[in-house]
Amino acid sequence: MAKATPGRGQIGKPDIQAAAESPARSASRVEQVRTEYVVSAGRPAASLAAQGAAGAWVLYRNQFLSSSAQTQISEIRKGASASNLIGMAEALRVPRERIYQLIGLSASTAKRKLARNETLDPPMTERLNRIGAIEKLAEDTFGDPVMASAWLQTSNLGLGNVAPLSLLDTEIGCREVSRILNAIAYGGAA
Repeated sequence: MAKATPGRGQIGKPDIQAAAESPARSASRVEQVRTEYVVSAGRPAASLAAQGAAGAWVLYRNQFLSSSAQTQISEIRKGASASNLIGMAEALRVPRERIYQLIGLSASTAKRKLARNETLDPPMTERLNRIGAIEKLAEDTFGDPVMASAWLQTSNLGLGNVAPLSLLDTEIGCREVSRILNAIAYGGAA
């Protein structure tokens, strides 16, 4: 197996190994991203909302996840705003089209829903919130949204050498990613 050259990861995927080999450069890059986008579980809602689409998404996600099961069911049936697609893409630092794929939405339908300020249908809203729960679990596990996003986009041996994000379009994939995150957080074999 060929050894990866430090700093030369796959296109569009963070190279965590290279970051580990260059701490000063990595710290500088992380600080730059944090300056542009700061989200913390302890930040007030007004601060999150001021951060644009990503902040609004994180606020929605956290409110959804902290609500009762009955409230969550009601929210899913009502449908989430399509604008959450943009916020999720910004928060995860991926192209919007990647989020559309994970939710099961064509790009043209997503653009129409966004332009008309429409809501997602219940199955799409449920997928959106299921992915949001994994995103939150990754942030809690790594203690940092930047690191969580990087981990979700990096191939993982415990998941068949695919990026965790690529599995989040199915409930089973979400369970597998959750299993790995819990193993990281609490120790034990993944």
